[in-house]
Amino acid sequence: MQSISIQPFEGADWRDGMGPDGLSKVALRTGATIAATAAVAFLGYAAFNRATALPSFARQTGQPCMACHTAFPELTPFGRRFKLGGYTLGGGEGLEDGKPPIAMMLVPTFTHTARNQDAPPTTDTHTNNNLILQQASVFYGGKIYGNLGAFVQGTFDSASGHVFLDNTDIRYADTAKFAGVDVLYGLSVNNGPTVQDVWNTTPAWGSPYLASTVAPQFGPPGTQIEGNFAGRSIGTTAYTLLNDIVYLEGGVYNGMSYSMQQSLGQPCSNNGAWVNAVAANDAALNPFNNPPIYPWYGPGGLCSADLMSGAAPYWRVALEPNWGNHSLMVGAFGFYPNVYPGGQMGFGVDRYSDLGFDAQYQYIDDINAVTLKVSQIIEKQQLNSTFNQGIATGLGWPLITANGGSSNPTNRLTSFKASAQYVWDHTIMGSVAYFNVHGTADAILYGGSSLFNSPNTKGLTFELAYMPFMKGGPSVWPWANAKIGLQYTHYLQMNGGNVNFDGAFHNATDNNTLLLYSWIAF
Repeated sequence: MQSISIQPFEGADWRDGMGPDGLSKVALRTGATIAATAAVAFLGYAAFNRATALPSFARQTGQPCMACHTAFPELTPFGRRFKLGGYTLGGGEGLEDGKPPIAMMLVPTFTHTARNQDAPPTTDTHTNNNLILQQASVFYGGKIYGNLGAFVQGTFDSASGHVFLDNTDIRYADTAKFAGVDVLYGLSVNNGPTVQDVWNTTPAWGSPYLASTVAPQFGPPGTQIEGNFAGRSIGTTAYTLLNDIVYLEGGVYNGMSYSMQQSLGQPCSNNGAWVNAVAANDAALNPFNNPPIYPWYGPGGLCSADLMSGAAPYWRVALEPNWGNHSLMVGAFGFYPNVYPGGQMGFGVDRYSDLGFDAQYQYIDDINAVTLKVSQIIEKQQLNSTFNQGIATGLGWPLITANGGSSNPTNRLTSFKASAQYVWDHTIMGSVAYFNVHGTADAILYGGSSLFNSPNTKGLTFELAYMPFMKGGPSVWPWANAKIGLQYTHYLQMNGGNVNFDGAFHNATDNNTLLLYSWIAF
């Protein structure tokens, strides 16, 4: 297989496949699949990420998945340019041929934990050894018209039993040349911070790419950018890539109302207690959801999900030089939401400042692919509303707040991740990742799940996977893709402790999780 090199644009038009220095259309059509999943949570600070390589992208470009991915959803430099170009690169079969860019995905999983859970995670599962169809998704992934393309995902989550609008990114992109500078520019409308990002170091696309939805849900909170408003906000950002090296992006996010979230199938939860109530109006708005037991404000009950107050600024900068088989990215990003915690108004707002730093190195040749990643998000929390709600509850006010409150008016939370991945011959993948969340001790905010009033949690994740179709799918459907993997998560610390971390005789290692999965896209 011929390796793919990335060169500066120099006026290249990525929509028709014409590149710099007379590079042939065949070479530039090597855009295959794009990562498609979202971070919605892991370890309690992000329940699990949904990701896949889309056969509709492969069919549209006429290329195998290895063109855009080392091991999906990990993107190559070319895969990142495909996404920045608006998902519109052709070369295969598309709308012009009467082939709409539709794809589907199934993710069956088996989960085993070191210790049986205290109760089954759902009404249809057991306290351990659960085999479920974890996720089923339908995608629109590819060109809409001209320079406009989209990635839209609708998902059925079997753990919660509901259908909802998952990761969505609709973008327009074009190229130009200004004062001797090659410019790719675009506009993205998406439904969660970093959904539009092209590096696998940001929350929406960072590791772990898959985690069990029926494993124990102990664990630390996440920073606001790590999924708190994933699928529950609308963002508009403008971006540009200068000389194929300097990336700049800026925009704002606005939170969805409860009624809008409900109409899109989003469950009402934010690591908060679910209220046991049947929302009759939800059954009418979401007939595919079964059972329709979502706690919403109004006739159906109480919703504990956070609401965003006003517009939240977002920015992203990165430098990514590419030379030969090497690629290096160094970047930073920020997100600044004002939040009504628990959706409770009348106590002011919580103000958050999320500042992230990330870096990624890749080496890719015909046989070997190495990806090294590191990221750190530092969050400053000015908890005006949360703190005031804690005081109100402590004074025994008749008002029952949706948020438990906090002991401190200001806190800090830091999320650190590092990972290394190796792929042999586009077929066998092995990886190891380290995660560490630590922050200010808070008796009210964390006391319910931590004997030490602490969010501090760290651990390791090991993964091995087999990908039989990265070079091309079976003859009956050459655009199909699959990934069969084994993942093991080992906890070094949980909520500030190792033994009896919650006062209920749970140890950190009790939550060690073995996950066997199969990722099938067609």
